[in-house]
Amino acid sequence: MLKTPLPFLAVAVAVAVLVAGCSSASKTAAPASAAAAAPAPAAPVAPPPPPAVEGLDYRQLTDALGEGNEKGLKADLVGKTTTLTLAKAGRGAPAGTYAVEEGDATFFRCRAMAPGFSGGTVTTKIRDYRFVPKSKQKIVDLDRCAVAVEPARPAPVAAAAPAPQPTAPSTVGAGKAGMDARGTVVDSSKVEAGSGRTVKGLNDFEGEITGNPAPNSKFTKLQIGMTTRQVQDLIGPATDQGAYMTGKAWIPFYFGADRHRFEMTYKGQGRLIFAGGGMGDFSSGNLIWIIHNPNESGYR
Repeated sequence: MLKTPLPFLAVAVAVAVLVAGCSSASKTAAPASAAAAAPAPAAPVAPPPPPAVEGLDYRQLTDALGEGNEKGLKADLVGKTTTLTLAKAGRGAPAGTYAVEEGDATFFRCRAMAPGFSGGTVTTKIRDYRFVPKSKQKIVDLDRCAVAVEPARPAPVAAAAPAPQPTAPSTVGAGKAGMDARGTVVDSSKVEAGSGRTVKGLNDFEGEITGNPAPNSKFTKLQIGMTTRQVQDLIGPATDQGAYMTGKAWIPFYFGADRHRFEMTYKGQGRLIFAGGGMGDFSSGNLIWIIHNPNESGYR
């Protein structure tokens, strides 16, 4: 039988023990390492705190009042600030008082009130206190009752109005005297009545509009039936003006209003014709004809 040297046997045993120990340590350390790698659960988010109430709220005030007749109670309360939601007190309450909870024996009297005050949430100071032993009522005097005004909120920005669409040019009267093939006036002095479109204006006055307005024309502000004064107040004085007789002036026994006409010219705009005014008093006439002419010279 072979004999193993003792030193060699001791070394073999030591190596085996060392290997077993490392294996055990590795198995024990693995869960710890895994636990360290796992993320910690997120802490719960606390809800936002309720809005702060300035001074004592109603519950704190009634707790302080207690039975209502404690010694030194008045001295403890006077000068303190309180926030309360007041409403007109019901039957059985002292005249002119407010209450917070129906059926409670605590009532509030305002020494001063904002105009139109009839109740609401107020923040004010306590000015006096008294207890009525017979009815067990607690009456708190307040400095001034006024509902707090919330800061004005900015007005919503109004959506921009859509840009007006350009009106299609009119072709009424195209090719007639003083007008081109597109219905635009090229010579105001040659335009004939009936070349435009008939419209009804102020006070049921009937008149005519001929041609197409120039870009940004002032004439678009006018209405048939306006007086010369109204027109000048609206678009300013004319470049030139004058009166002329009509054929009706030569009709025997004709006493109508259209025996003469008054004409106003505006450079780059066109001409305006008025009828009905008296000789020397053309301002009493009314606008009966608008002639748009972007190329108007301004002189008759």
